[in-house]
Amino acid sequence: MRAILLDRDDTINEDPGYLADATQVRLLPRVVEGLSLLRSHGYRFFVMSNQSGVARGLISGPELQAVNDRISELLLAQGIVIERFYVCPHRDEDGCDCRKPKPGLFRQFFQDWNASGSQCFAIGDKPRDLEAARPFGVRGILLQAGKEAPVYFPKNLVYRAVDLLDAADYIIRTEGD
Repeated sequence: MRAILLDRDDTINEDPGYLADATQVRLLPRVVEGLSLLRSHGYRFFVMSNQSGVARGLISGPELQAVNDRISELLLAQGIVIERFYVCPHRDEDGCDCRKPKPGLFRQFFQDWNASGSQCFAIGDKPRDLEAARPFGVRGILLQAGKEAPVYFPKNLVYRAVDLLDAADYIIRTEGD
């Protein structure tokens, strides 16, 4: 299975900070175009998201679900299916294994689906989004539109993209390499 493992906030949707209101969901520019291109090449989509607002009491479980449902609804209207959302509701200091850059969300994905890391890409706006996928041989793409260069680059970084369409173009250009 060819899969794109996407971060959520500032990768798919605008991040106003602890997004708890589904009516405030806004897709980023060129997300639909990028995901449509990847879909046309047989990729499936999964979201891997840190959501510490839950542990901080800023977002309830039902609010988080409503936001994820709204993202799915907006994308589905364009023919794009998010197969599953994998979410870590913890803070860094909670010491869980699922908060990126730790690999727990990705480990769960690989346990749940018949996928090979070499057939997957992780796309996110922070190095930790990619670092969590590295132990599974997943190639990483860092979205950098309007951001300063990160302090470090994960070892699995293969491309720095402006947005999801740029990332999709890169994947399609290099597929089969």
